[in-house]
Amino acid sequence: MGELLTNDLEIITSTYKRQFIEDIMVKMENILDNTQLTELNKILNKNTSNLIISNKPENIDLNYEETNKQLIKRFIKAKTLKGSSKNTLDYYHGALNKLREYSIKSFIEFTADDLRDYLSFFQDLNNCSMTTLDNNRRILSSFWRWMEVEEIIMINPMKRIAHFKIPKKVRKAFSDEEVELLRNEVKNHPNSLRNRAILELFLSSGLRLSELSQLKQEDISLSDCKGVCLGKGNKERVFYFSERAKISLIEYLNSRHDGKPWLFVSGNAPYNKLGSSGIGIMIRQLGRGAGVKNTHPHRARRTLATRLVRKGMPLEQVSKILGHENLSVTMRYVETDKELLRLIHKKHTN
Repeated sequence: MGELLTNDLEIITSTYKRQFIEDIMVKMENILDNTQLTELNKILNKNTSNLIISNKPENIDLNYEETNKQLIKRFIKAKTLKGSSKNTLDYYHGALNKLREYSIKSFIEFTADDLRDYLSFFQDLNNCSMTTLDNNRRILSSFWRWMEVEEIIMINPMKRIAHFKIPKKVRKAFSDEEVELLRNEVKNHPNSLRNRAILELFLSSGLRLSELSQLKQEDISLSDCKGVCLGKGNKERVFYFSERAKISLIEYLNSRHDGKPWLFVSGNAPYNKLGSSGIGIMIRQLGRGAGVKNTHPHRARRTLATRLVRKGMPLEQVSKILGHENLSVTMRYVETDKELLRLIHKKHTN
């Protein structure tokens, strides 16, 4: 038993020596060039071979699994209080639990190399895209930044891991022709009144899938074509929709006799709320039937943004309609549209 404890302490001491060296390197990387940093690293490794970090081992909880569980629990609680949505919380929880299952030590002891090893392992295991890998990196970055702010750690190793380069994809809005193909196709669908109302609401409101799926009948005002939704960060915002969407909603709601409060429900008893998954599947099926590639709810949101900018609405107002807190996010919706960028440039330079 004594020998096992000694081995544990040796491992911990070694870990803290690595952390000690890495902390110094992080602090010096903006002062020294690469050659000087390399030399400093050699000197530190050579001259700390007999270094004893006296106060660390006895303060370490060797039950790292329980420590990691508690850290995740505290982080999720902090995000909950900040107003993160259930979907976001589930995403954070799932990603951090995968890291916990991989880990053989406390998150507090993680170095930048440990995190790089994990991200490499994650990519190999899941054969994932760079977008998925960078999303995972962002979650880890948020978690370690929280530990830094809470003073659980003094140095944040994630600061040494830059975001991954993601190939830019051209994300096009629906063309006028594609919109009409979808409208024609929805007439042939089961639950066509409901599905047409969903399609028209997506096309004219800019609602996110999660926002639309949570709507109740009391959340919309048909008389003035507007409604209230719960957006990201549990923040309420007003949205607007077209007369065409209004007519579709009236026809659909008049056809219902289920007494349920939700705006959209399943087609059969017991008429449960139609969730995000069901709506997403319906929209994709609609696209396949219409022969419109890459049909999904978010593309309708991009389509509205593009049309509003084309008609001369300032980006600041488009951003508010979409519920974006940062104008740069709205710009991503139009930055791949060269003609649209030309129109924006012409408007602001003439």
